[in-house]
Amino acid sequence: MQKSIFRSLALMLVAAALLVPTIASAGKSVELEPMAKDGILVFASEDGMFKWWVDSRVYLDMAMYMDDDADLAIEGEGDDIEVGMASGIQLRRARMAWKAILWNDWYAEVDVDLSEEATALKDAYIRYDNVFDRQGYVRVGNFRAPFGLEENTSSRYLMFMERSQGTDPFVPGRRLGAEVAYWGDMYRVALGALGPDAEDFETNTDEQIEDGHSDMNWSFAGRATVAPIMDNGTVLHVGGAYAMMKPTFTDREDEVGTVRFRTRNETHVSNHKLVSTGKMKDAESYTVFGGEIGFVMDRLMVQGEYMGATVALCEDEEKNDDCDPSFSGMYGFVSYFLTDDSHPYSAKLGEFTGVKPTGENGAVELAARYSMLNLTDEDADIMGGESTSLTFGVNWYPNSNIKVMLNYSMVDNDENCDADGDFIVDADEGFDYSILQMRVQAAF
Repeated sequence: MQKSIFRSLALMLVAAALLVPTIASAGKSVELEPMAKDGILVFASEDGMFKWWVDSRVYLDMAMYMDDDADLAIEGEGDDIEVGMASGIQLRRARMAWKAILWNDWYAEVDVDLSEEATALKDAYIRYDNVFDRQGYVRVGNFRAPFGLEENTSSRYLMFMERSQGTDPFVPGRRLGAEVAYWGDMYRVALGALGPDAEDFETNTDEQIEDGHSDMNWSFAGRATVAPIMDNGTVLHVGGAYAMMKPTFTDREDEVGTVRFRTRNETHVSNHKLVSTGKMKDAESYTVFGGEIGFVMDRLMVQGEYMGATVALCEDEEKNDDCDPSFSGMYGFVSYFLTDDSHPYSAKLGEFTGVKPTGENGAVELAARYSMLNLTDEDADIMGGESTSLTFGVNWYPNSNIKVMLNYSMVDNDENCDADGDFIVDADEGFDYSILQMRVQAAF
């Protein structure tokens, strides 16, 4: 039922965008003139008070996994069954977003992903822009929490096919809630009060009632960025973020819930989330902090982030802090354009934005990334695993709407990277493998 509703909503939005080029303004019809902006069809009124447009994305991924050692298996009736990683092709994203500016001061967006018949609601929020002398906003709805540079960078502009495993488990992601943001010429600050993801819309399921769950909990996140250097093609970006998170649902009596950190090894065609803490029960809350840096000088770009998380599991004052597990991760990458191009930066967004090739044959970029993730805390007896990945990439931008990506990764997982016991991993060597993957994407 939910899938059908989302599909119907998406189709209705597209139909409205194509068939209704007028709107009502103060009791009168206002003509919306069509135009193309960065390859996206936009309907706008002459005075700019109203704009409607559809923002669509299609990503097609192909991946080949090379694990000759075959040291990932599941238990069989006799011998263990070697499984490894399954190569294949995948419709990674098929996004359709309906966006509108209303009466100049209001912005609304609904973003739906239709890929793989697993329809999901992404961004869905209303924003008021006429605050802080139009250098800020207030928004409510479902959106990405203000936390992390790579996390808040649109998938259209990512350097590699997937976000880093070093930070992916820790970011709050999309949440229902409210956010206030303010920016200047060189800085940006955002604070958010966050509930659950929009998928957790039910508060009285049979499972929750049996577990004695209480109301949904509120969490908080904030991010601040500054660009002390923005001059002649050179940008230095520095930022930090902090989040105080509660489990979405907690026990009504003890006010504790479940927390889990897990991630894929920077690939999505194979769905194994090998690095996983498992479900940590009796969690009161957890905190996450992050630091980020980015630097662009003409064709060169360098970016990196570090994140750490601590889970509060203990209430007994006689117990020491060893039972409050801590985890960490990081990544760093460097890229260089072979063509005369560069990555633009927006201090208003606190992120690097889309490439607009300067040459007729587009832009070509080489990149390399190293990432590390540690979800093991021996003192707390949580063996989630340690993983590192080294990725080399080539990006071709024929124009500002099309992007072709080729990634080759070498992944090193230790013996605890077994998806919380779902797989059998070699106790001496862990599970190491390589990935060759490619993406063709269009944003229009």
